[in-house]
Amino acid sequence: MVPVRSLSVTRLAFDPKSRPLLRVLASRPGLVVVRGHPESSRLAHSFLAAPLLRGETVLFLDAANCFNPYRLTAFARRCWRAPEEFLERVLVSRAFTCFQLAELIERTPAAVLRYRARRIFLTGFPDIFDDEELAAAEVRQVFRRILTRLRSWPQQSLTALLFSAADSRGSPLRRWLERELARTATAVYRLEESPAGLALCEEKRPTSVGQDFLPARTGLCGDKRPRRLSGTRLGAANRRDAEDAEKNAEASRGGESWVAPSPLFIS
Repeated sequence: MVPVRSLSVTRLAFDPKSRPLLRVLASRPGLVVVRGHPESSRLAHSFLAAPLLRGETVLFLDAANCFNPYRLTAFARRCWRAPEEFLERVLVSRAFTCFQLAELIERTPAAVLRYRARRIFLTGFPDIFDDEELAAAEVRQVFRRILTRLRSWPQQSLTALLFSAADSRGSPLRRWLERELARTATAVYRLEESPAGLALCEEKRPTSVGQDFLPARTGLCGDKRPRRLSGTRLGAANRRDAEDAEKNAEASRGGESWVAPSPLFIS
């Protein structure tokens, strides 16, 4: 791998060999870690394409405060889709402490049933646990409990993609967190830059835990013909879910509710 200067996330593109993995990793049951790049969490948006093009709902647990609805809007327009068609199917909940994230992960099985979601994205994981103001013993206890929950997700035919930025502190706690997470994961990939683009380099060979849901498609935007953009048309069930999420967001504290990133985005 030829070392190159780190680029802005808006200028990064995946190399031709890695692009198919964006669809595969977001389509089959597993607990996949993507790490090693300063912008790993922000690059999570690139993996949203496959489930959204299939009309699936995605739960986005954002512990890196990186979710950007405008990137989804730009992608939708490139695919000749109404932006609302994608935005209404990504349900975002932010966590600002490791304890809030732990609570969100505990609540995720209920959210999976409520929203009929099979794909879960976690950003800033395990970064948010590497907090020098917390006792290492306490962090390890919470992290072990969370890993137990995550371990069961692939057996429930869930896809979980966990995004972690490059470790800048090099603390013993961070090394322990990454080591324990890698042991639990079904696959680990490291993001590296090269002249051909951003590469997904395999660190831990994927372990099969269920069928591959990936349909036969060509091209990033799938095999549908372009069509005119139209206004959003929500079904009655989806409208109720969105209204409930907004009500919950207004009444809850940070990190406790699922919010659809509509044009009236609630953080």
